Amino acid sequence: MIKTHSPFLYSVITGILIFTVMFSIHAAAQKPDSMISALRVHAANDSAKVNLLIKIAAAYQTSNLDSTAFYANEGLDISGELGFESGKQLCMQQLGTAALLKNEFDKAHSYFNEALLIAQKKGDKINEAAIFYSIGNDYYHEAKYNIAIDYFNKSLALSERLNDAKTRGLVLTSMGNVYNDLSNFTQALQYYLKALAILEQEKDIPGISACLSDVASVYAFTGDYPKALDYNNRSLTIFERTGNKAGVLQTMLNVGIVYGQMKDYKNALASFEKGIEISGSMKDEYWRSICLDNIAECYYFMGSYDTAFAKYTEALQRSEQTHDMNNMAQEQNGIGRVLIKKGKVAEGISHLSFAFHIVQQNGMKEPAFEIATDLSDAYEQLHDYSHALQYHKIAYNYRDSLYNDKNDKRIQQLQFDYELGKKEDQIKLLEKDKIIERKIEETQRVTLVGLTAGLALLVVISILLYRSRTYEKHGKEMILKQKEEIEKQTARLESLNQFKDKAFSVLSHDLRGPIFSFTSTIELLDEHSISPEEFVALKPLMVKQLNSLNILLDNLLKWAKASMEGQVTARPISTGLYGIARQNVTILQDSVDAKHIALHNGIPPSIQAFCDPAQMDIVIRNLLMNAIKYSNQHGTIGLAAKSENSKVLLTFADNGVGMTQEQMDKLFTPMPDNTTYGTAGEKGTGLGLLLCYDFIKANNGTISVVSELGKGSTFTVVLPANALA
Repeated sequence: MIKTHSPFLYSVITGILIFTVMFSIHAAAQKPDSMISALRVHAANDSAKVNLLIKIAAAYQTSNLDSTAFYANEGLDISGELGFESGKQLCMQQLGTAALLKNEFDKAHSYFNEALLIAQKKGDKINEAAIFYSIGNDYYHEAKYNIAIDYFNKSLALSERLNDAKTRGLVLTSMGNVYNDLSNFTQALQYYLKALAILEQEKDIPGISACLSDVASVYAFTGDYPKALDYNNRSLTIFERTGNKAGVLQTMLNVGIVYGQMKDYKNALASFEKGIEISGSMKDEYWRSICLDNIAECYYFMGSYDTAFAKYTEALQRSEQTHDMNNMAQEQNGIGRVLIKKGKVAEGISHLSFAFHIVQQNGMKEPAFEIATDLSDAYEQLHDYSHALQYHKIAYNYRDSLYNDKNDKRIQQLQFDYELGKKEDQIKLLEKDKIIERKIEETQRVTLVGLTAGLALLVVISILLYRSRTYEKHGKEMILKQKEEIEKQTARLESLNQFKDKAFSVLSHDLRGPIFSFTSTIELLDEHSISPEEFVALKPLMVKQLNSLNILLDNLLKWAKASMEGQVTARPISTGLYGIARQNVTILQDSVDAKHIALHNGIPPSIQAFCDPAQMDIVIRNLLMNAIKYSNQHGTIGLAAKSENSKVLLTFADNGVGMTQEQMDKLFTPMPDNTTYGTAGEKGTGLGLLLCYDFIKANNGTISVVSELGKGSTFTVVLPANALA
């Protein structure tokens, strides 16, 4: 509400929004027209038709409540004929929602309770939680807050047990609305922020926008208007983007309220008039009444008392028709204040007393405090000092209770205490009671000193406790982090040690065979057991073995160096991959010819990657050797490359033996049992692929493999196309 001492209407605005969201969200994907067209061609009265009617009813919730009731009743009739209990339950929920949005609370109670009985009989816990939530909202809009909180807690407990985050977020928001109405803003904000975290995690767009609007209401009440406008504008943007008229209407009202509290009545009126326009298009008399209340407040503070009186009176007539006690209290309060301004003090007191009775009965502290203040001022004008003092004390008690929830307004609290003391002094002077006056002043001073000292002590203790807990928490976190690092390093060292033992065992075996062959051949040549011509004939085979040994030792040295340094360092430049691949194909041509493999270098000559050319030379050679090793006689190997989204994709595909999932899981890890054999008995330690993995990672790339046993493997290397990729 615009008037800073009458904020309860603002909370009512935020309260209904989430409830509307919950039952319309599942219908948002389709518009009513398309579903009605589907209904016309669906002749059979079956469960599918019932479900379609329920969706249509839900889709009309934000635009035409009579249509919601019509389609829900039709679904209820068909469900009764079929004995379709789930359909009956959901139709009852839709009818309850429509009744609640029309302020027909008794009807809503009846529908929701029937739906609850069906859900409990079926053991449908998800819908049971949703119905508890709906009943809580019903009581909330009747201002029966204690009962509402009881049902919200039932829904919250059940949704937490079911891990239903969406319902939990909605319930927390509604509980925030209750505490907002009760002026417990600290508690309200806690619930709103918890709800917002859940709704954002669930990507619940309608719920998020509604919750943002609710958070804005708290900031508005505590005087932080920039934050209030910021949260409201974020909410409004979402509602406008999603086409939610009800959300746009209610957020526009909230924006207008903030402008009003800032005394910017021009922008406030513009927002409220927009609300009148939207509520008219929705044919929603409830929200039209609220818009009128806010417009009346604008004119009151602008000094246009006749216009304010007319608007309040029109709004009161609408609220009496819908039996909305909260709005009636707001309007009676407004009429009373206008009458007092026009000099009709006694008549104004009558209206203020009616409003005070309602807000006091509903436990609404903020409006009760302000109306009591107005009543005190009015009685003072009539020189009825006894009643004036009585309402001052009532106002003081409410203000003292609100103090704990609005700590950022201590200056206003002290100012109020001072004004209250001054008024009491005036009354006591009129009554010539000097002794009582001095005692009251002394008591106030002692109380203020005691409260100040207690508050200072509490602040000091809180700071010390907070710092102690922070240091303790930080120390524990550091110890746990160090422990985790030590455990990770220990595991890696054990793995590398096992791999080292296995690798050296395999390498010694692989080196022993070729070296023994070379030694034997040289000895035979020295002993003239073979002729120079025979030695020349053996030379290509020896060269081939030497090349293999050279590559093996080269891989070993580079991997060992990288492991000892802890991290591979790359010097990337723009590198042509075609030339590197062509050079390695030439080196490995003998191995390709020995198996009669068709090897095709399909890398475009123009393609460039941002990488270290020396490291990429080793990667391409090892992946080619790997493909040759596991290819069958007369197999095929294909190299290809393409640019995609500032990346270069380099693939090595063969139609060889392929791999199992277990083998693929071990490819890029230093496992001690990672030895495999090629199709011609070639032995491998997995060292080459480990080296490839480290070099590719150092060049800001990735490597992956797709393989099927007996059908071959495809390795894909992804590298940056340029320095910015």
